[in-house]
Amino acid sequence: MNTVREKFELLESLGVSREVHQLFSEVLREDEKGRLIADYLNEHGGVVDREVIAVLNHKLSSRGVLYFSPAEPENVRALYISDAFMHLIYLVQRKMGCVNFAYAAFLAIGAKMDKRLILKGVEQYPKGVKIYTVFGHSLLSRIRDCKVQHWLKGEDCLFTIADNRVVASFKGKEFCMPIREFSLRNHCRQVGQRQTVSTCKPFDKNIDNFYMFYYF
Repeated sequence: MNTVREKFELLESLGVSREVHQLFSEVLREDEKGRLIADYLNEHGGVVDREVIAVLNHKLSSRGVLYFSPAEPENVRALYISDAFMHLIYLVQRKMGCVNFAYAAFLAIGAKMDKRLILKGVEQYPKGVKIYTVFGHSLLSRIRDCKVQHWLKGEDCLFTIADNRVVASFKGKEFCMPIREFSLRNHCRQVGQRQTVSTCKPFDKNIDNFYMFYYF
């Protein structure tokens, strides 16, 4: 791991430790206004959008992916996937004392989930790597958990909402579940699929994602 090249004042003001700064310093940059910028790439490595973190604003990337690991790909043991890089930073901040992230990788997928880009990002790491999704507690986030699970299995599932229920169209059948009960675990049980992806969410369901810890 490289030494810290610069100090990110915005992260420091938000309570993010220097150890976390160091972990993500290769993929973050600071502009002249003090905002933090994370570039999202297409399949050819070109920048297609960027995530912008400012004092009063957090702009997510609409497309592309951003992946990073402090370890060589063959040494990665856990992969954390989220819709925003800032959520991954705060995940590490909250878990640093009990999880070793030295052999972890991080994949931010933007607001638009591009199946091909996600699979390409995952495929560069060992097949036995443990995969965690970091999408929060909202219904859309829970559906994203399920989409990643299916895509990694080489399958797909269409989700729609009707009469306060989630309808999953999978292998020619429809499965219904009340929104309040819907989760990756319950969905996998309902469709008879073994769950191989783990979810990583705040224990308090009133807090959607790890980033929001610093607003309570």
